[in-house]
Amino acid sequence: MTSSTPTRNTPRCLSDVVNAQGFAARAIDVIQHVQNVADDAEMVELLKEARDALGAEQAVFASFIRDDDSHESFDFINAAHPAWCLTYEQKGWYAKDPWLLYAMVGAEPVCDSAIPLRTKSQREARALAAQFGMVSAYIVPAPSAGGVSRLGVLILGSSVPGYFEDAATARIRVMAQGLAMSLHAWWLKKVRAKIVATYRLTNEDLQLIRLEREGKSTKEISVLLEITLASVDSRFQRLNAKFNQPNRRATALIAAEYGLLQE
Repeated sequence: MTSSTPTRNTPRCLSDVVNAQGFAARAIDVIQHVQNVADDAEMVELLKEARDALGAEQAVFASFIRDDDSHESFDFINAAHPAWCLTYEQKGWYAKDPWLLYAMVGAEPVCDSAIPLRTKSQREARALAAQFGMVSAYIVPAPSAGGVSRLGVLILGSSVPGYFEDAATARIRVMAQGLAMSLHAWWLKKVRAKIVATYRLTNEDLQLIRLEREGKSTKEISVLLEITLASVDSRFQRLNAKFNQPNRRATALIAAEYGLLQE
């Protein structure tokens, strides 16, 4: 988890932020720079800029794989209170977090007050966030397409009660969605690069898996890649071993879920 302590002054009214001269230009400029960020540390600084531009005091972007009971896929970029982040991790509240649960099923940005707290653990997770300054929050899901199972969610927070209940929230909606999707795309690219490097996958490997995912037969793949039938089978055996999967269909499925097959 990469984090940073918020240091800016507290805006008292979101309307004042969005009505300030140059608001839209500042927010758009930050969002456009996401794709060029080199590493996590630089992304934390950019998220701080985006947080400020959108009128929030705190911001968190979470990336995770749906139905990951081990929680090993969960990762965060934080421009939020570090003590909150540390306590959250120590308690392992990933599966209890009402905001993450909403991001698994919802696609539209919502104020956190619209998300029901159905269990004691959800209420405790929400109370912890409020304790460290997330009194009001705006939840912005970043869903994936094309069978990718990794999701993202941007959370903007304020210590001012009802801050995001302001009518001005409509003014930041599109920009918050743009930021969330840009962060999600950046994270998918990062994960993809890590997996490709770890498993030493070549472009030819990815093309082979992509064709399998498209339903091509061994003979069709052989013709398209101009290799022998035996080569197709042997290369899949090697890839199955790398991904620790029993067959090529399973390998193609997990590759798609991790976003490896996106061009």
